[in-house]
Amino acid sequence: MGKAKKVIVLLGITGMIGTLAGCGGNGAKDSKSEANAGNKDGEGKTEISILVHFDPETDNPAKVDSFQEAADKLGYKINLERVDDATYKTKIRVMLQANELPDLFYTWGGSYSEPFLSANALYPLEDAIQESGYTLYDTYAQADENGHNYVVPTGALESYCLFYNKAVFEEMGKEVPADWEALLDVVDACNAKGIGAMGLGDKDRWEGDLFYNMMVVREDADAFTDAMKDGGTFTSEPFAVAAEKVQTLIEKNAFQSGYMQATPSECVELLKAGKIAMYPTGSWQVSALQSDENLGCAVFPKTGKEDPYLSCCGNAADAGIAVSANSENKEAAAKLAVEYSKILNDHLAESGEQTYFETEIEEAGQTEMMKTYIENFKKLEKTQLWWFTYLDTAIGEPMRDLSQQQFAGEVDADDFLQQLESIIKGG
Repeated sequence: MGKAKKVIVLLGITGMIGTLAGCGGNGAKDSKSEANAGNKDGEGKTEISILVHFDPETDNPAKVDSFQEAADKLGYKINLERVDDATYKTKIRVMLQANELPDLFYTWGGSYSEPFLSANALYPLEDAIQESGYTLYDTYAQADENGHNYVVPTGALESYCLFYNKAVFEEMGKEVPADWEALLDVVDACNAKGIGAMGLGDKDRWEGDLFYNMMVVREDADAFTDAMKDGGTFTSEPFAVAAEKVQTLIEKNAFQSGYMQATPSECVELLKAGKIAMYPTGSWQVSALQSDENLGCAVFPKTGKEDPYLSCCGNAADAGIAVSANSENKEAAAKLAVEYSKILNDHLAESGEQTYFETEIEEAGQTEMMKTYIENFKKLEKTQLWWFTYLDTAIGEPMRDLSQQQFAGEVDADDFLQQLESIIKGG
């Protein structure tokens, strides 16, 4: 993987998180399965409890299925419970407070893990990784200040990209924009051509929210971390400049017609059809776009002061499966976590996708787009996690509501910043 990337740690968020609510029977639980439950073959086996939020319908189905695959390999019995994302964030913290954590569970890393670390609730996994004989790439093997690795990955890091239609740019005689001025020039050219310069699927609010996150990172990669500190503010220059630039793009009709009610899947089809020139979104779309040779993938333009090889990520190098330090079977759970992570990794390798463990599995005919994406990914020097990742829904949901107002042009840049400050910092 080359040199390790520096992940920006978000500070002070744990103090901002509201009182945790109970998780009673509100119907939020999606599914629960007990592997080998009632099966005589499971009697006498080491039993490991697992809680995750992975959704097989929208996420990689292997993220759920591979637990059983790993358990079968090790001869364990597992009790697996999956709940939806919002329920999970509350439930796992309530379980922490009650000292009732499952043997295996997921953490988003960074400041999200701080309450677990402060409670000494995470079991170090470096011994289990070493004993497995598997080798993590440097990016994912960065130990904390005490020399410990507390998680194993459940997927390769995602990053923000700029997908584009090669034929559209060729017809316009333009290059894929590398900076702010070039981006505005492409917007003008697309307006003249009668197509959208950029796709945005903001029906569910998160694509606009992520776009603004990325614009802030381009102004100052440490802006969000600094804003969360005591004395920090969301009205500082990086946030203000990014908000003004978003407002400029909206006023220049940079996004396709109807973007406020569009979905990501609709943006994918528009890009393929040449109805939009570019689609800024996460690398999870590589799998949907890579088979079309007319489409390319680039880094998001240098719209501000920062180097373009910085990115927003939907996950972190220290996000993944963790083991409860209070587990009665913590050593066995650690072995299961590592085996599970490696199995997921090898499934990715079999599909020709990005991996995080070294593997002997040959890449299955990687596409030009996947190769380009991975080359760009390896150049990333710093990543900034989505703000929403660390925020409780009581903060994150109003923030996304505000983001939708921003992209609808219902609030100007100054009003947006004041409301953002109020929502996140309670000011």
